[in-house]
Amino acid sequence: MALISDIDTAMAVIANEAVDCYCGEEQQQTAQPEHPVSCTGGVFYGLPGEQWPSTTGGEPLVPWLQVICKDLINPYGAFYHRQAVTFFIRNEFDDFEATSSTDTADFVVREYALDQTLVPLVRPPELQNHPFHQVTWKQQPDYPALSKYSRLFARQVYRDLCDREPFEYENHFGIKIGGWPTPVQGNQDYPGSCDLQIDMTENYTYGDSGIGYLKRTGTGWYVIFESC
Repeated sequence: MALISDIDTAMAVIANEAVDCYCGEEQQQTAQPEHPVSCTGGVFYGLPGEQWPSTTGGEPLVPWLQVICKDLINPYGAFYHRQAVTFFIRNEFDDFEATSSTDTADFVVREYALDQTLVPLVRPPELQNHPFHQVTWKQQPDYPALSKYSRLFARQVYRDLCDREPFEYENHFGIKIGGWPTPVQGNQDYPGSCDLQIDMTENYTYGDSGIGYLKRTGTGWYVIFESC
């Protein structure tokens, strides 16, 4: 197959693969408001009487990400018709994958319906650090990583695109709902292979620079990590 040697044609190929996503941006540490907002760290919300989740050994889990679905302009997929989804993880989690539970596990995910009353959970005093950072969402188009085209574009075209700053057809990294998953070392996965990705946050990092790819299954959530 002939390689694409015209940069305008290459740009058109990338532009044609746009899909919508929600990019989450952590804000500077501030006082947590008295109503639920999307955030990392701080105090997460749950049902009245619900306990902060812990490992089987009793270690409180890290408040990884709380998604308040009304913060999204048009929630879809795993976040459609839900009030909130909260994600907790063990602080020193070092396996490469996990299936969620709703309590007492290394990886806990809790989902809340629109008609449920949510209150702040009592955060265990022994859970140190992990301060509140509000997460704001921006809906925008997302594109594959340029590495997807390394064998489709001529070498000079590929290099020229890699050198462009800013690049208008960016694969967004960080916290992201939908879109094209950001590859770490492997091949580019396609939209729908995960519902949410969580890159390094102010409060939790997998390994040195890992990304968690989270997918809702019929019975809960599944996470798989990749790192450099």
